[in-house]
Amino acid sequence: MSKLLDVQYSAVQSVIDAGQQEVCWVQQELGGVELGDKRLDRRLITTAEKLAASPVAPINEACGNWAETKATYRLFDNPKATPAALLKPHTNETVKRMVTSGETVLVMQDTVFFSFQTHVKTKGLGPIGKSNSGSDRGLIMHNALAFTASGLVLGILSQQIWARKDVPEETAPEKIARLACTPIDEKESVKWLKALRDTVARTPPGVKVVTIADRESDFYEFIAEANDLKASYLIRARIDRQLDGDDGFANMTEAVAAAEVLGTLTVEIPGNGKRKPRTAIVVVRSAEVTIKPPVKRGKAKASASIEPMTVNIVAATETLPPEGVEAISWVLLTNLPIRDFDDAAEKVEWYDKRWGIETWHKVLKSGCKVEACLLETADRLKRFLTLFSIIGFRLMHITYFARLNPDAPSTELFTGDEVETLHIRVKRTEPPKEPPTVKEAVRMLGCLGGHLGRKGDGEPGTTVLWRGMLRLCESVEALLAYKEILSAKNTS
Repeated sequence: MSKLLDVQYSAVQSVIDAGQQEVCWVQQELGGVELGDKRLDRRLITTAEKLAASPVAPINEACGNWAETKATYRLFDNPKATPAALLKPHTNETVKRMVTSGETVLVMQDTVFFSFQTHVKTKGLGPIGKSNSGSDRGLIMHNALAFTASGLVLGILSQQIWARKDVPEETAPEKIARLACTPIDEKESVKWLKALRDTVARTPPGVKVVTIADRESDFYEFIAEANDLKASYLIRARIDRQLDGDDGFANMTEAVAAAEVLGTLTVEIPGNGKRKPRTAIVVVRSAEVTIKPPVKRGKAKASASIEPMTVNIVAATETLPPEGVEAISWVLLTNLPIRDFDDAAEKVEWYDKRWGIETWHKVLKSGCKVEACLLETADRLKRFLTLFSIIGFRLMHITYFARLNPDAPSTELFTGDEVETLHIRVKRTEPPKEPPTVKEAVRMLGCLGGHLGRKGDGEPGTTVLWRGMLRLCESVEALLAYKEILSAKNTS
């Protein structure tokens, strides 16, 4: 199976052709902003450049002086600078990259929780756990992040940020009964439908898009909405749904168990805090079934889908996991055709790329450390998180671009000042007349982030590169300041 970043040069070249190679990335992503005030538009660009240059620094440190800091605070406090308005120019650039990619676009949906529990003065937050505890409060963000089928991250298509209302004090049976009577539009789960609608509305003509999501998206209204919108989806099943009986099986488990094995496939399982990265061999099966709608009561009954729906199941099961390791078992639901093993294997490979959005969330939380922000109101934090979502995309894009197009000139990814600084800090030499390749520059960047570059270490990863980028930005500032001093001396 192809790894996430194993992409042909043509996929990357299409992004270059969209104009990224000659324009400062902040100008490229945000240059089309329209906040209703040209001065505010310019302030956004300036703020984004300063925060991107020091993504883990406090706002006052990143801005450098009190005047710039006050201007940034005013930006995050300005009602014209809504999260939607801040995101719109980046989304427009994302759509352009979708057009030029020439590939199927996989739109990964996922939710991330940001905790601001240490900031006792912050107003407008909500619970992010299972209780209303004041020590567990923050904001929730739901995203739809676009990738090419080959694995190149393209950008954000949809984003929702909100504070959850206080959790009702109720028992588990009471909660189940309440949710069964609640229409989908009044549930938090509507986030999946809103992101799906945004994705469909922003999909350019002629571009094939597939929404991919984890088990939380497995509810009947999502499948019905996707069918109504004629939107392709691939989601992981959360429950063993009942079938309508005409298939000859009572539930999905029976249907999958009776299906013939189509073949075996190797998938890459990334590591996380609880699991080491590994390779798994899975057995692939497929079945077409008709699922029954769930029983709804109260107000939910009037708005619920009541017709059975046909879905294709693709099951990927690991039969011989390593000792002491939980076996991989994915049951995927889709409205895409599954005619043979190649079709089924493609869907498993697509789902395997869903980890990309979790990597992006990790960049925001662990890399940019957005939860350390002290803006004191939820509205300011929403604007801050939106802007850092774009900055986080850029940090992730550096990693992907470097692995996709290692032989391109480094000037397609870095500025001249950055290339010069890398040589001075890492090589202790002046840069050569011909710029190094992207691969060479990124290895130097990785060195700044702690990558040792030994034979078995492979290429620098996202975490190492954002650490290197932080040190690079600081070093560039120092180099430019030193050049200003020298220039002043030479002209005096």
